[in-house]
Amino acid sequence: MKISIYIPVFNQREELRRTLRALIPEKDGHEVFIVDRGSSDGSPDVAREHDWVRVLDSDAAPLSRALNEAVQTGDGEILFFLRPGGIPARGWSEVLEEQLGKDIDAGHFHTREADPAFPWAAAVRGLARKFGHQLIGGPSSLNGVAVKRDLFAQVEGFQPVPEFEWLAFANRLRQAGATVKPIGHEVLTAPAPGSRQADAWEELKDDLVAAWKYRKTENFDPVRSRRRASAAILFGYDVFPEDTAGEYVDYARDELLKLSLERMQSFRGVERIYFIGGKKTTDLIGQPSGVEIVGKHKSGLQKRFEGLVKQLKDEGVEGLMLVRGVSEELTHRALQDLSEGEGEAPCLILPEADSPEWLALWLEPAALEAVEGWELAPEYAPLQAHLKTKAVRQEVEAGLHRLRTDSDARALYYAGILDRVPA
Repeated sequence: MKISIYIPVFNQREELRRTLRALIPEKDGHEVFIVDRGSSDGSPDVAREHDWVRVLDSDAAPLSRALNEAVQTGDGEILFFLRPGGIPARGWSEVLEEQLGKDIDAGHFHTREADPAFPWAAAVRGLARKFGHQLIGGPSSLNGVAVKRDLFAQVEGFQPVPEFEWLAFANRLRQAGATVKPIGHEVLTAPAPGSRQADAWEELKDDLVAAWKYRKTENFDPVRSRRRASAAILFGYDVFPEDTAGEYVDYARDELLKLSLERMQSFRGVERIYFIGGKKTTDLIGQPSGVEIVGKHKSGLQKRFEGLVKQLKDEGVEGLMLVRGVSEELTHRALQDLSEGEGEAPCLILPEADSPEWLALWLEPAALEAVEGWELAPEYAPLQAHLKTKAVRQEVEAGLHRLRTDSDARALYYAGILDRVPA
């Protein structure tokens, strides 16, 4: 049986290279498609190094739509979806042909960490993940999942439920009478650069808990449902004056901005993402998938910001997140705490530690109504003073840190976040 492999990618050059190399021994007779979602780091070039790989450019959002469109290209009887960095263990093609040929209609591989720093902890996580997936019906993400092409078309592909595409899809397959079971094989995954054991346990817990909630309700929880009708604005670091701190810091800021953009694109807590930047950062990010560039960089920052806020208010957005994109601490967890934190917070401000500047803001509809007349600026005291006159409740929580000095940038290299060696 012919297998069509689909790998969505955004700025994951090295991860993609690792996955493609792993596919070489068993690629014959099958086809591989890279669904590039606006990468600016050369990811498509890595794919084009192999003449047996086809690159499909997609500006479709969310991921489910991009993959649904990509599946129209290809003619394999089996569809196999991988994430960049995922390495299917040897024998994957034979297993898929055998099990989807007679035993099941769709299923997922188990995931196991490759070359972990602490093998015993990785083994325990692997068992917890395997047991958890048995309870919830599979992984939340699309890494190592396979389905027969005719069934994929029968249920009209993936649904727009970010990070829960497989669970929703598996439910629809079962409702259609298909047999959906785990596949007795593995996909090896590597931890993100600079990640720690605590991060790995936290990510596993978040993934299983969120997937369990989704599996029970077949929907997002009430808070997340509301937040999905929200928007986010990522600001380039050149919209406000920055200190000149050296060439390596400039490089680090560029890399952190791209990392922040990637995390925003994969964050499931907002529906739309906008970018406002100066000339350098606007040119740097290009035209990323799922992100709208607001106005030309030569137009006034205040005018662009006010116009966008008015548009979102008129559309009835449930909330607006503002993020300055040069913090190494801008993680999915930080974004989720900002937009889905306990209680109602019409204005939640996360300033830079030991600084009067904000790095992230969360504005509920009440704060959006009151923010008219606020002059966008990096200091948060004027915003507090402005909202106080409007009787809008606000909270301030320190915790993020912005890259400023050469030593900050060097620390990112030693943490595994930056690739280039400091001079």
